[in-house]
Amino acid sequence: MAAGVVLATVSIAADYLAGEVSVQVGLKQVLGCMFGLGLLLAGALLSPSRRAAGDLTVRFVFALYLAGCSLVLSRLGALSSPTLVLFGDVAAICLLLPLRFGIPTLAAVLVLHVSATAISHVKVALTELPLTIMDIRIATRNPGGLWDAMAFPHWTLPPFVAVMILALAWWAFQGLRAARDTLRSVRAPGARRWLLGRVVAVVTFGGLAVAYLGTLYASMAADQTTWEPAGVAEMADRVGALPFLAYSHDIEARTTGDIFGDDSGAVQLARDEVAAAVNKYVDFQQDRGTPSVGVLPNIAVILAESTFDPGTAFRLEGQWNDELFVPGRHTAAVGPLRVNPLGGATWITEFETIVGLDSRLFGYSGFYTHASVAPFVERSIATYLRARGYTTLAFFPTEGNFYNARRAYEHYGFQVVRDSKDLGHEGWMSNDVAIVESVKASLGAKPRAPFLAYVLLLENHAPHACGLPDASSFRVHFSDSSEFEPNCALHEYLRRQDSTTAAVRAMRQYLADLEARTGRPFVLLVFGDHQPHTFTTTGGIQFDYAPMRRNPDARITFFHFQSSAPSRLRCCKVPPPATVLPTLLSSFVARSPQDVYLGESLWLYSECGSNAIRWQFGVGMVGQQVQGTDDRTQACKSAYRRALASFRAAGVVRVAAGEATGG
Repeated sequence: MAAGVVLATVSIAADYLAGEVSVQVGLKQVLGCMFGLGLLLAGALLSPSRRAAGDLTVRFVFALYLAGCSLVLSRLGALSSPTLVLFGDVAAICLLLPLRFGIPTLAAVLVLHVSATAISHVKVALTELPLTIMDIRIATRNPGGLWDAMAFPHWTLPPFVAVMILALAWWAFQGLRAARDTLRSVRAPGARRWLLGRVVAVVTFGGLAVAYLGTLYASMAADQTTWEPAGVAEMADRVGALPFLAYSHDIEARTTGDIFGDDSGAVQLARDEVAAAVNKYVDFQQDRGTPSVGVLPNIAVILAESTFDPGTAFRLEGQWNDELFVPGRHTAAVGPLRVNPLGGATWITEFETIVGLDSRLFGYSGFYTHASVAPFVERSIATYLRARGYTTLAFFPTEGNFYNARRAYEHYGFQVVRDSKDLGHEGWMSNDVAIVESVKASLGAKPRAPFLAYVLLLENHAPHACGLPDASSFRVHFSDSSEFEPNCALHEYLRRQDSTTAAVRAMRQYLADLEARTGRPFVLLVFGDHQPHTFTTTGGIQFDYAPMRRNPDARITFFHFQSSAPSRLRCCKVPPPATVLPTLLSSFVARSPQDVYLGESLWLYSECGSNAIRWQFGVGMVGQQVQGTDDRTQACKSAYRRALASFRAAGVVRVAAGEATGG
C-alpha cells in the first residue's frame, strides 16, 4: 500500500509540474482518480506481505487496467492528457518486465519527467522556450554550453555527469541480470507460454503508445498558438516535458538540423579557398592610397519591416518612390535579397544578418532563433566589430521582452540594447521616421566612435488595410486587376514605404553630418526582412496575389549598401541569401580577404547560389515545414557538407565540444 501511495504522490506531483492539475471536477478528473486508485491497488497487490506479489496473473490484470485507462484517456482527445496516457502505457510495459528491471525503469521515467519539467521551466524563464531536443543534443556534445545557457553553476556539472553515468550503469546492470534470470526461467513448465504472452502484451502496449504519439504529433502540429515561444511553452506544459521532447525530436528529424550532423569525410575549407571566394565579391586593391582607408567607418544597419520592391515582385502601372531599390550617390551595392521567412517571423532574418548562419541549420529550433539558438551564440558581426574597437548598439521599436529580444541581442554580442521604452515610447512604435529620430537622439551628436547601430523599423508591418472609400487617390495599380481590395492594400503599402524611405534618408544624413564633423566615413546597410503577409496570403487580408506576380518567389526582398568610403563590393548578380550580409558588411572594416567575418558563408553562396539548403520553413507553424524538391547539383551538395564542417569548426554557435571561439 505504501508503494501505491508513493506512486500516486509522484504522479500528482508530476502532473502539477506539467500543469495538468485543475480544481475543476469532470471526466478527466474522475479518470485521474481511477488511475490513482489503480496505483494504490498496485501497491497493495505487489506488497511483499501478499502472496500474489509474484503472480504473473495479477500483473497481467493490472497491466491491462493501466493500458485500458490510457486508451480511454487518449479517446478524450490527443492533447487532453498526454502525460497520463503515455505513463499508463509505460507503466503497463514495466509491470510485465522482470520486476528487478521494470520497477527501476518506471522510477527512472518518473524522475526523468520531473527533472525535465523542472529544467524546462528554468529554460522558459531564461529564454521563453521550453526544453527541446536541440538542447539535449548540445548537452551531449558540449555539456558546458547548456550549463552556461541555463545559468547553472559550473561546479554542479561534474557531479551531475557522474551521477548520470552511475545511474545508467546500474540500470544497464539490472537489465542484464533480468535478462539472465528470464533465460533461466524458461526451462520451468509453462514458462515459455507466459514469456510469449508478456512479449505480445509489451509489443501491443508499445504499439498503442506509438500510435497515440502519431495522433499527438498531428494535433500539436495543427496548433495555431505556436508562432511565438510563449505558445510553445504553454504547449510543453500542456502535453508534458517528455512528450514535448519526443515531438521536438520528430520535427527535427523531418527538418534536418544539419548543424548537428556527422561531418566525417567532409574536408573543411582551406583559408585560401575562402579568400578566393571573398575576392570574387570584394575588391581589396582598388582603394589603396585613398585617405579614408584605415579609418574605421561608423556603421548603421536598418532592418526595414516587410519592405520589398513591389515593381520587381508584381506587374504594376504608375509611378512610386523606388529610392530604396535603385543605385544612388552613395550606393556600394544594391539588389534583391533572398530571405527564409514568408509573411512574418522577422527574428529569423535578424538572427541570420547578425550571426551569419542559416536558421534552417538548426531544424525545428531554427524557427525560434532568439529563444532557442541565441543562448549558444559565440560569434557574430557584433562580436567581430567589438574586437576591433566598435561600440555595438541595438534599437528596436518593441518592448525588450517581446520574443526574448533583449536577452537575444545580449547573447549576440551587443553592448547596448534599447527598446521602445528606453527610447521614450510606450508599447510598439509604428512610425519609421519617429523611430529613427529616437535612435538619433539616443546616439547623440557626439557618439562614441566607431559604432555599430542595428535598428529595426516597424511601420510597414502587415496587414495593409488602407481604409479609403474609393480608388480616386491611388497612384499605382496592379496591371492584372482593377479590384479595389488588392489595389487599396498596395496603396497603403506604398504610403508606408515612403515613410521608411524618409527614415533611411534621415539616418544617412545623420551619418553624413557626423562625417563632416569628425572625418569618419560611414556605412549604411538597409534590407527587408520578409514580404508582408498581406501579399503572401499567409494572414491578414486574404487575397490571392499570385496571378499578379512578376516574380513568383515570395521570399525575395532587397538589400542596399550605402557608404561614403570607396566601395569595395562587386555583388551580386544572383540574389544573395541574408546570411552573407554580415560577411559583406565586415569587408568595409577588414584589411584582407582572410580578415572578413565568416567568409565561409560567402564561399557557400559562390558554390550554391541563393539557397544551399533543401527544405524550407512553412507559412507559419514550424509543424508545417515544406520539404520541397532537392534540385541542388552534386557539386553544391558536396560544397554544403564542407561548409557545414567549417561552420562547426568556426565556433559561431556552441554545438560541439572543443570548438574554436574566435572573435
